[in-house]
Amino acid sequence: MKKLDSSLYKKKIENPNETVYEIITTEDNLGWGLAIADIGKSELHYHKKTKEFYLVLEGGLKVILDGRTHVILKSEGIEIPAGVKHKAKSANGNRARIAAFSFPAWTPEDHIRLNPYGLAHLSGAKSSSAYLRGSIKVIPL
Repeated sequence: MKKLDSSLYKKKIENPNETVYEIITTEDNLGWGLAIADIGKSELHYHKKTKEFYLVLEGGLKVILDGRTHVILKSEGIEIPAGVKHKAKSANGNRARIAAFSFPAWTPEDHIRLNPYGLAHLSGAKSSSAYLRGSIKVIPL
């Protein structure tokens, strides 16, 4: 995977299993955000306010939304409604590169990490019925 030039992003966040490059943030006052993420595996979490859209740029990604697994490949995307517990994992063992759009822009306060049992450490996480309503879609581009 090609390394991103540092002139393309504002902040780089490195974790053992993923690297996130923040490009458009709340500071830009656009009402939305954009990050590039290289994902091996992300932690289970949800957002109270933020809706996300993942677009796979390289590789493939298994996205688990409220316990259901969706595989998205290069040039495919998936919408993640606010309130839906989710995590992602590379589909082939190599990190997948995605563009992560967020509406409104992502903030650390709205990123609620959950333990492996789906319980929030700070406040109660609720499972969303959005999946049952059919609002989660895999979208080929």
